[in-house]
Amino acid sequence: MTKNKISKFLLYAAIALVFSLSGITHGKISIFEPLQPSVAAITSTIPSTAKAPWPIFQRVDALSFASRVGLQTVWGGYNERSEDPFSFLGVGQSQELTKAANGNYAIYNNLDLGSGVEALMLRVSLDSGTNSVEVRLDSLNGPVIGTCTINNTGLQIYRTVPCPLNSNLAKNTLNNDTRNLVIKFTGSNSNMRFNWFAFWAKDTVQKIDDIQKIQPNRVNKGAPVIPISGRPVRTQNLLPASSDTLARSYGLWSPAKTGECPKWMHDTYWTKAEDGKVYPTWHPPVDFNPETNMYCTYGHEHGDDPRSSEVFNIVGMPAFGYVSEQQEVNSPSHARHEDHFGHKVLVANNWYMYNAKNTSLKTTCDVTIKLHMGSHSPDALTNTAHEMFVGGKCDGEEPFNLKHFALFGKAGQFKEPETSLCSLFVVAGISPNPIDQPLDGVHRAIPTKECFVRGTQKEQLAGVFDRSREFWLTGFAGGSFYFNLKNPSRFFDSSSATKISRTVDTCYNSSHPMSKSLLCQEVLAAGSKVTWDDPRSPFRGTLNSNSHFSALAFGNSPNSVIYTDAYGKNAKTSPDSSQGITFKQIVPVKAFHYKVDGHASLIPAGDYSAYGKNGVRAPN
Repeated sequence: MTKNKISKFLLYAAIALVFSLSGITHGKISIFEPLQPSVAAITSTIPSTAKAPWPIFQRVDALSFASRVGLQTVWGGYNERSEDPFSFLGVGQSQELTKAANGNYAIYNNLDLGSGVEALMLRVSLDSGTNSVEVRLDSLNGPVIGTCTINNTGLQIYRTVPCPLNSNLAKNTLNNDTRNLVIKFTGSNSNMRFNWFAFWAKDTVQKIDDIQKIQPNRVNKGAPVIPISGRPVRTQNLLPASSDTLARSYGLWSPAKTGECPKWMHDTYWTKAEDGKVYPTWHPPVDFNPETNMYCTYGHEHGDDPRSSEVFNIVGMPAFGYVSEQQEVNSPSHARHEDHFGHKVLVANNWYMYNAKNTSLKTTCDVTIKLHMGSHSPDALTNTAHEMFVGGKCDGEEPFNLKHFALFGKAGQFKEPETSLCSLFVVAGISPNPIDQPLDGVHRAIPTKECFVRGTQKEQLAGVFDRSREFWLTGFAGGSFYFNLKNPSRFFDSSSATKISRTVDTCYNSSHPMSKSLLCQEVLAAGSKVTWDDPRSPFRGTLNSNSHFSALAFGNSPNSVIYTDAYGKNAKTSPDSSQGITFKQIVPVKAFHYKVDGHASLIPAGDYSAYGKNGVRAPN
């Protein structure tokens, strides 16, 4: 290379270096966007903190300011419990800020704005008139990144309102440092009260063990979260061998949103069932992606970790779709297939129960339940058979482990939510598959378009949450099992081609009673429009509340291993394939009957989206 060429080379290299240091780039990469390595560094174990590329919900109490000027602290409205929109955390009366006007302001430090925030949600109360808000970045003299006008909410009424931000400015620094926000009240209406603000942001730093689920303890304790951090990173060596036989239910999931894990990672979570086939099994909702060196989400969840059960040695990892697979082998024309998303695990450790024949005799039982309870598709509108496993042990008794279809009423129909002006049975208008599912169990209560709008406007508003939940009831293991879901993503709509509509869409219909709810207020204040399969939608099928079982009862058995048909009926001591009696069940030889009542029977309410932090979304 000549001296002249060397000089030009060094000059071009210096210019390129200046451009790279200033954040200026060419082509399709935007200015000031930090470059990401195409190949991540090798990490052998899952880090305790890392970047999460999906949208994550953050709520900030108004009183968590670093400093304030002119604002005063007061007790909030007695019924203002908006920090807990599903009413299961037990939030009490809160304090908030008033005198929110005349240039008074509060500064909130070290907020993780990730790669950009579209809008702040402001929780306010304004009896009359209007007010205005200004949001600045970093300091009182920092750039204005958003302004909004607050209209009156009504006397002692709170609302969550949007304050749009410039997302190109409202984000972390190039080094991913957190930012400060100044919320300044520039209007003159000092009657306004300010309770909290919230926002959604991608590319924030999270602690993986904190975003598995939220489950406060009640009379019974929730299943513990088994830490993920420190465990080995998933590798493709964990996939099944090429010689393994794969069940029909294996490998059905694929990623569909930004920040979701690669398909191969999902497929590393499998177990072998008694037939020797590979089945999908439980996995955490979030993981660490070695290809990006960031966390990733699977976009769906399967409830409690089976390994947190005190009878894990009895139940093991559940083989999702095992009953369906055996049913198809026995009778291909009567096969019942369910999607991957709906498989949910509930763990009940140390349930105090009493002897049905002598209530003074107490015992402790540990039970693990696996049910397919899909809340996003038309399937449950018409199909009554849903795969269910119940395994466990009571102190002093022999173990049990049952696997068959549970029945939830009559195929081809379902029931409306059991609440005022509803509770009607509805013909779905969809043929069950298979057509000959037996009649048994009690019901599947599912929201309907008609139920939402029955009664006066006051009755509609008062009952909107009860009318939006699902409540399934069946008999299993000698007891009644109740499953209650508070936030399904679907409701029955006979006018729709698919027979379902999306709950989140009601938020954008101002005449619908759901549009006035706390949940819809957050949807409307989120920024861009929220679709049914958006992680920002609160209707994601994750909040299990008041699920419980009433009893465990077994008769004397000549053998601890018996065989039944796919519906747990026609038990025999040996399999009989000619009658489809091939489903192995583990039962106690000696009879017992234990009951549990009231709050002692409840599995603690849990939100398996961790209140919008782990990327779980519908379908789920």
